[in-house]
Amino acid sequence: MSFYETAWVIFIYSFLGWCAEVVFAACRRGIFVNRGFLNGPVCPIYGFGVALVLWLLEPVKSNFFLLFFGSMLLTTALEFIIGFIMESFFHDKWWDYSSNPFNIKGYVCLEFSIIWGLACVLVVDVIHPIIQKLIDAVPVNAGWWLIGIFAVIMAADALITLIELLKLPKRFKAVDELEKMMTAVSDTVGEKVLYEGYDRAKERRQAFEERHPELAEKSREAVQDVLEKRSEINTALREREDERDERRAQRRSELEARINGILSHNIVHERIARAYPQLAEGEHNGLHFRQLIERADMRRKEKKDDRKKNKKNDKKSAG
Repeated sequence: MSFYETAWVIFIYSFLGWCAEVVFAACRRGIFVNRGFLNGPVCPIYGFGVALVLWLLEPVKSNFFLLFFGSMLLTTALEFIIGFIMESFFHDKWWDYSSNPFNIKGYVCLEFSIIWGLACVLVVDVIHPIIQKLIDAVPVNAGWWLIGIFAVIMAADALITLIELLKLPKRFKAVDELEKMMTAVSDTVGEKVLYEGYDRAKERRQAFEERHPELAEKSREAVQDVLEKRSEINTALREREDERDERRAQRRSELEARINGILSHNIVHERIARAYPQLAEGEHNGLHFRQLIERADMRRKEKKDDRKKNKKNDKKSAG
């Protein structure tokens, strides 16, 4: 294939691969999910995979077994390399076949390798001849312009996605630090120590009276004074504790507001968290991706409730 045809193959099969991923996710999870690393309707790994097969296996395309095994090896190698690179870079698996038999590091497995091999045979023998006719039907000059436009859009999409994902570790680190601060703010060790000290003093006084009853009467007046002042002391302590509670509550509110600001609405982060559930279960960023999904669902629910309230108020006003 020429460079011109290769570019068209990459773009077309990136889109068809995205369609296949969306259908697969819809059948498996029962919802529409914008799959793929990029925000647009493309999965470049499919485009480059098909281009690789068409480039390298053209001489053996008439032999089913060579085409099948060659396609299986090429696509499996590509998936393994991409999975390894993405985990090395982002520190979490974007997909994981560890539960599937005959897998390698969770990046690839025999089941999907066979599926990729059969899919490539179908593409080479059935689908691509039709795609090739469509490519040939596009005027070359117009085709080059379209390739340029698609390339710019895909490059911009990739750049935006990468920039947003690179922000995640810093945002998650900030969230961890703020949550630790919230835990420290909620700590009541000081209160516990204060009252434990008072209780120990009370126990010692009672033990002293039991051991020295003859001195108990003489110290009764002093003890009575202490008992009378205890309510005043307790009142002062409660007031001080109420002030501390109020300051802690205010500080917690400020920290929660900062966390909400850090994990504010971000289309790219939420889309990726939903598109790659395995990533959302990862050890590195998984908890935070789940928080992104939960916060997005909460915002969506709040907006839905607000719309319902507004409709009710409008009906009441009209009535």
